[in-house]
Amino acid sequence: MIVYGDHKQMESAQYLRGSACEAAEHIADMPSGIERHAALVGLFIKLSELVQGLADAEFEANGTDRNSPQRIAGANLLVGLARDVGRSCEAGFAIDGPVGADVPRMMAELDCDGEILTGTAEGYAHYALYPESYFVAARQSGLDANTCVIGIRSIGLGLAAMVAAAIDTPAPVSVRPTGHPFRRRLAADPELISGWRTKPLARFAVVDEGPGLSGSSFHAVVAWLQGLGIDAGRIHLFPSHSSGPGPEASADSREAWMRCQKHTADFERTFLAGSAVPTLRDWVARTIGSTAVSLTETSGGEWRRLHYGSQDHWPPVHRGFERRKFLASAGREKWSVKFVGLGEIGMHKAETARRLHDEGFAPEVAGLCHGFLVERWVGGKTLDRARLSKEKVVAHLARYLAWRAANLPASEPGASLEALADMAVQNTSEALGESRAAELRNWFSKQAPPKNMQRVEIDGRLHPWEFILSPGGRLVKTDALDHCRSHELIGCQDIAWDIAGARVEYSLPDAATAALCKAVEARASRFVDANLVEYYEPCYLAFQFGLWSMAERSGDGREHDRLAAAAGRYTAALLRFLDSLRDLRPLEQDQSSRRSISASFSRMATTSSR
Repeated sequence: MIVYGDHKQMESAQYLRGSACEAAEHIADMPSGIERHAALVGLFIKLSELVQGLADAEFEANGTDRNSPQRIAGANLLVGLARDVGRSCEAGFAIDGPVGADVPRMMAELDCDGEILTGTAEGYAHYALYPESYFVAARQSGLDANTCVIGIRSIGLGLAAMVAAAIDTPAPVSVRPTGHPFRRRLAADPELISGWRTKPLARFAVVDEGPGLSGSSFHAVVAWLQGLGIDAGRIHLFPSHSSGPGPEASADSREAWMRCQKHTADFERTFLAGSAVPTLRDWVARTIGSTAVSLTETSGGEWRRLHYGSQDHWPPVHRGFERRKFLASAGREKWSVKFVGLGEIGMHKAETARRLHDEGFAPEVAGLCHGFLVERWVGGKTLDRARLSKEKVVAHLARYLAWRAANLPASEPGASLEALADMAVQNTSEALGESRAAELRNWFSKQAPPKNMQRVEIDGRLHPWEFILSPGGRLVKTDALDHCRSHELIGCQDIAWDIAGARVEYSLPDAATAALCKAVEARASRFVDANLVEYYEPCYLAFQFGLWSMAERSGDGREHDRLAAAAGRYTAALLRFLDSLRDLRPLEQDQSSRRSISASFSRMATTSSR
């Protein structure tokens, strides 16, 4: 089943370094507080991306991980900045002034010629993984300077620098496991740790986010160390959670996980539990200007308790794709607190959220506090439980999608049309068998390329339960920021993707879909290719089937039934699409019907309220 994607891009190393230098200069002028600390962490993430990209470029050139002056310089730079992050955290963000004196010098000494491959670190962007948590976990680990720290690239290199800074050990080395996601292996020069192998009391700290479905990256490093004569009792793992490897883990991976000591770097212990460090509750209280704030977690689908009177009406949720969410209460006021990402990605989403609110599509924004977006809580009914005519829903979608098409051009890549077709064929094969997949493959081969594809930050989730009908009668879109920037395959696409999604989710007939295309086209002042909507439709159906059927594997009880029903709905729709291929006519053919509906649709869109 194909659901996930890795949207990487080539960037100038010099540009990234220049951007980091500008960020460092800005921090020097900031007063102490959470904003300065958040900017410091953002700089650390930016430099981690640069240093790991340079290390990966060396790895690609050499075919193996080995030490080099560039590697050592990059690791030392990250440790220097990690010390600043750790000091700021331990001081309760009460530090001001410039970053450490050595950091600008070490940045200038990096060889940044050429381009490097970069991509969003999933933990920082999606899973509320904070580098400070690794600093805290290392402080409490009992390890000392007699520890060799090994980071698993990409994100693990920066996290390893946090561990090294916390226990005052030399800068970390890093490795890049390769191969099948569930059977990673290392190509690393033993000289990476040559100075440590002869120290009988030395310990080895392996640092990364995860483990994921298989834990194979952690296991690859552990197996490599054991092959070099390091006993498992001397190996310490620094994961981001304590749950262990997922269902795809091998027996060897599970055994290694059990035998090694573990020091979990989790958000709860660092920023939720009471401690000397300001907690999330403190951040939110400062943002909304209230001291009496309580937090209730609504992650993992718990938000449904706030909108539905009965679990019988709950929609399905894919817990693995949900962000950390909380409901903040301050007297009679309530606020939604959602993780949107550290560093630049969080700032970008916060700005998009403000723009969406200004246009009447999203909740009021109180602020961004170190990765968490605080928005006013919107009560009311979800659209799947509200009584609202389809005409009003589609009119609202036309305004909403047109605004996104006109105002949110893509700055990041998305899946190609070929990759989407491959996903659709593969998922169709698993859902309906190879013969039906062959029909779809043949259909894709006959489709004309789009006339003018323009990638934007699509919404990607237009399911009815994603909209709230407020007591005042306004439709408000929740979670309108993340879906094109997640680690799903889809990424940024033409607005036609969302039109295809609307067609599926609201069972729009051909004429209504054509009218929606024209309404978006008119409002956005840009061409909408109806043939691209048609191309996207089976891709959308196959992706949704894959998404919900994958979630079904980890669901239980009533949640499993909801997930199975969702997967079944998209399977049935995909089957209907395939059955209709022989008689399918392009949307443009019924000109008279389209003109009539477009005219009535335009009148409706003009008169309906925001």
